[in-house]
Amino acid sequence: MSQEKIDAYKKEKSGRKEAIAKHKKKVKIAKISSIVVVVAIVAAIVGSILWNNFGGANSEAAEAASVEVSVDESSVDTSVEAAAETSVEDAASEASSN
Repeated sequence: MSQEKIDAYKKEKSGRKEAIAKHKKKVKIAKISSIVVVVAIVAAIVGSILWNNFGGANSEAAEAASVEVSVDESSVDTSVEAAAETSVEDAASEASSN
């Protein structure tokens, strides 16, 4: 039993440096990726705030530039009504000229 413990200890000791190096690399990668994610989230939040504050000003200017015109329907002749009125006027003018 004692020899088995010694062999296991030697095997664990021989791979200890590599295991520690792998663990350190994993920790560094995790730290770097978490920093990148946090920076991306902060940039997205700041970007959306800036877009809402300053990007919205451009859309307000576009809305101010486009003028809404309301037209009273009673004053607008449709093309059918206009054609009918024209034909009635033409007939009346022909009758008066004859």
